[in-house]
Amino acid sequence: MNVLVTGGAGFLGGYIMAALLRQGHEAFAYDIAPPSADALAVSPDIAARFRSGQINDIARLFAVCRAEKIEAIIHSAGMVGLEPSLEQPVATYQTNVMGLVNICEVARQLSMRRVVFVSSNAAYHKGSGATLVETDPAFSIRDANPAGHYGTSKMAGEAIGLAYANFQNVDFLAIRITAIYGFGMRSPMYIKPMVENSVLSKPTRFATGGRMKRDYTHVLDCSDGIVAALHAPPWKAGEQRVINVASGNARTASEVAKIVRDTIPGADIEIGDDLTPLEEQNVKMRTSLDIAAAKRLLNWSPEWPLEKGIAEYAETFRRHLSRS
Repeated sequence: MNVLVTGGAGFLGGYIMAALLRQGHEAFAYDIAPPSADALAVSPDIAARFRSGQINDIARLFAVCRAEKIEAIIHSAGMVGLEPSLEQPVATYQTNVMGLVNICEVARQLSMRRVVFVSSNAAYHKGSGATLVETDPAFSIRDANPAGHYGTSKMAGEAIGLAYANFQNVDFLAIRITAIYGFGMRSPMYIKPMVENSVLSKPTRFATGGRMKRDYTHVLDCSDGIVAALHAPPWKAGEQRVINVASGNARTASEVAKIVRDTIPGADIEIGDDLTPLEEQNVKMRTSLDIAAAKRLLNWSPEWPLEKGIAEYAETFRRHLSRS
């Protein structure tokens, strides 16, 4: 299958590209900037398959999709995170919402097989318990999404995709992901400096954040789950189209620190238990994601528990250092 991966030259997109190419697909990375050295280390073939463009440029999207005979799109491009969305709300909506509209419209007009939208746990307004299930609310008539404009843009993207699915027959699936880690990651999430500093024999100090929980998901698990969504049987009216892909097990930053110490000899990490106001806000959307639907509908299960994933991350980072 010929597949376009928006954001395909980035962290997660590079792993998605690698997974698709391993399976024999003709995959192309559509992104605003060429692949980084880290992305090329993950998938060297991205360089020849990179197609420059913005998701807000619908004419360019049409041109690339027609030229490469694209049959499906995995849409992983977008602005990410609570803090950037609060600093740039207009850009967040222009990119995350109108970008998704453009993707769905291109898929509709070119009669593509499927659109897989990489959404986020930030789409949840709040959970009904310790674990977030896809049926938990994504909207409230009383207060805003705790993930700010970012979470709101992801929720809006899902709603738009479902409208294209129900009214214009675009086979659309949204995959809610969370706290993706591994070699090449950009957002620190405590785990990046802990692992990389420890490999480099440098100390890591955090004054706050020890109680912050995340459902840390290894990037190999996440990319495999997203590609599994591409291969899932055609969806029918009334079937679930929003699916969590995660480890299903939230861990605190203090727990991560202990695992890193146990994994990397000499790791020197200290982290305080207090939370900053921004961390307090983040806590509201940081918990485990229920992955029963992914197991049932995508025939996918995570294979990288945190202990194994951190060991893989450290080893890959060491290997990259030795080559650079």
